Amino acid sequence: MNSAFAKNERHIAAVPPVLRLLGDFAVEPAALSPTSRKARALLARLVLADAPLARDRLSALLWSRRPDAQAHASLRQCLVELKPWTRASPPLLQADRETVAIDRTQVIDDISLLHAACAVDDVAVVLNRLPAHDVGLLADLDGIDEAWDDWLAVERTRQGEAIVREVLGVADRRLQAGDGEAALAVADKVTRFDPCSEHAARLVMSARWEAGDGDGVRHAWQRIEDALARGIDGKPSAETAELYRRLSARPCPPSLHPVAHPVPASAMAVNPTASRSPRRALFLGVAALVLALTGADAPRSRSAVAAFDAPVVRVEPIELRGNDPVEDRFADALAGDFARFAKASGGAVRVLDGKVAGRAGDFIVRVAIERDGSQFVSESRIVDSLNGSILWSSRFAAPVDDLSRLRERTALAVAGLVNCALTLNGRNDLLAADADRRSLIFAVCDADTAFDGPRAIRLMEELVQRWPGDADTLGLLAQVRVKHLSHEMDAAKWNVERAKAIDAARRALAIDPDNVPALTALSQSGGSELFMVEALPLVDRALAIDPEYPAALMTNAVGLFQAGYVQAGVDPAQRAARADPTSIYKALGVVRRYGAAGQMQDAMKQFAEVEAIWPGHPDLAEHRRRLAVELGRVEAAEVYRGATAEERREFDMLLLHQFADPSIGSREVDAAAEAEFAQYPPTAYAIAAHYTRLGDMPKALSWLARAPIRKTDGQWSLLYWPSVAPLRREPLFFAKLARIGLVDFWRRQDRWPDFCNDPGLRYDCKSEAERLVRLGRAVSGGSAASR
Repeated sequence: MNSAFAKNERHIAAVPPVLRLLGDFAVEPAALSPTSRKARALLARLVLADAPLARDRLSALLWSRRPDAQAHASLRQCLVELKPWTRASPPLLQADRETVAIDRTQVIDDISLLHAACAVDDVAVVLNRLPAHDVGLLADLDGIDEAWDDWLAVERTRQGEAIVREVLGVADRRLQAGDGEAALAVADKVTRFDPCSEHAARLVMSARWEAGDGDGVRHAWQRIEDALARGIDGKPSAETAELYRRLSARPCPPSLHPVAHPVPASAMAVNPTASRSPRRALFLGVAALVLALTGADAPRSRSAVAAFDAPVVRVEPIELRGNDPVEDRFADALAGDFARFAKASGGAVRVLDGKVAGRAGDFIVRVAIERDGSQFVSESRIVDSLNGSILWSSRFAAPVDDLSRLRERTALAVAGLVNCALTLNGRNDLLAADADRRSLIFAVCDADTAFDGPRAIRLMEELVQRWPGDADTLGLLAQVRVKHLSHEMDAAKWNVERAKAIDAARRALAIDPDNVPALTALSQSGGSELFMVEALPLVDRALAIDPEYPAALMTNAVGLFQAGYVQAGVDPAQRAARADPTSIYKALGVVRRYGAAGQMQDAMKQFAEVEAIWPGHPDLAEHRRRLAVELGRVEAAEVYRGATAEERREFDMLLLHQFADPSIGSREVDAAAEAEFAQYPPTAYAIAAHYTRLGDMPKALSWLARAPIRKTDGQWSLLYWPSVAPLRREPLFFAKLARIGLVDFWRRQDRWPDFCNDPGLRYDCKSEAERLVRLGRAVSGGSAASR
């Protein structure tokens, strides 16, 4: 057995072990890594020593609270754990009666490799060995012993300064040799390893300027300014500030050769496959046009470009905390999300921009990602640049194999909070000087995006009371109240809450008759079956003031579609999706509008783009089924074949299967339809559409007759899709819409729905409407107050 053990140790020692000292301690090969933390600390201390270390010194370092005899005994026991090192052939670690030493001719460590690469200006090795973020020496070996902790604190400072000095020497020499690209790559990485290194910041600024990248110069200045603001130095030195002033005052020379610099947002958005190394790429901007106080719709009462004149939002690069390849891909995709936001803003979003004189930025956004076992975690923070306090933070986690929703949640949360805060602060106003107001603003936004309605409303009321007379705040309060109205409330409470929302909107309009948030809130506060349809005139008024206000655009798109103006609903849906590129719901809304309008090629193209951005999202399955039905039986059969066994048991998939293969018996479908109808009566509209597609018009008309005319959830709009045209030709279809109240709306507006021009219609819409009026059957479902 002893012979076999010695043979195994000789095999291990055949490959020189490499110790990783920067970050968490590790040994390659892993078979040589000791189990206990003190044995690891002992190895690390020995490899960092210039000579053999006395046993007295080591025992006092690791067992300072024990008597000398016990400390020496503990050291001997620790050396027993390192037998693979002492018994290797030749020995990697040597211990005699007085000293312990590691054989540096046979053992390698990452710090020594880094210094050796610096000595010969090997840029590739330097970039590979230098950590990509701020990690401490032996980061996982704190707390072993008080004496050890004291030594480690000093050693971390000493080693960190030596590494930065040597690596920046490489960057200096490469810059002097005219190799600006290599100098920039090295210095830029040092700014991640040591964010407070002014030498690195000055090198980056110089290299960026030489490369003709003025934005990069500002970026480097703001990074060092912010890093020092969080430390003890407070602000950059006069030397660094003077360099920035001098470089900013002179136009950059034309670029003579490509240098690694942040990819412009527009280029990244146009070409999603472009290289965006997340260790260099900027976390590309938070859109002003995303998610605020009305679901995924961002309030904005001023034009897009003017909106970000003030305050300034600074977004730092994504921080990667591990070396997992999934981390890289996730960061790359997240950077792509924010590139789309930047493009959608039409120039309003500025990343780490210092153009506003005298201010480094008002809100600072930081996002970090890491793998935690079988889960992936994203941590986001918004920091107050005036006092360094954290205004908001979030932490989301998801399984490593299900990252699509994690990306979406992270992007939506960050973008939504920033946009919400800017809106409440006043988009063209400097950051509120009152710290209480800043904190209250972010508390409101946090509650609202968490859908904590009572807390959001309570905090908004406090904001209105403490700073009265602000029409925008009142309008947004109305929108918050509307957002948190729920038909699950009892009728009396619902009416009370609705009245409060309307009161806030009217108070805002009394201050500013053109207050778009208040107008939009009023348009959403209707209580009738047709409130989305009846709201269209009020929404038109809001859009006349601000044509790109996302909340109004989405309300307009839905209202137009439910009113039967299918083609007219396409454009506002497209504009709302462009204004909020973080929202899959708006993106899929465009898919639905295209499909309902019969633009199937556009619908499929849009669907493919959505699927590429949000792969695996659960809402994709529903839209894939919808499009397959419109395309025909072959496509429907293909979707059914690709469904899982669990998906095939769903009611919608059962309908899809029968559509793809009409020979399937209808008894099972009929029974499932009755069960679904009993649970959710508006399903009758979908069932009527299904039998229309099958060509069974008696069943289709029977289900249409059974469909409710109150509490429909707008499901009648399913009947506007091209495949349901045969049902629309029947007078019973028009009579059903009359009972809902749509015909009365069309008559009042003197605007008739698209299907009135369908070929083969068995009635004339206007004539049929007048006939129903004469018979007393054109019943309005809307409220007179909202007309």
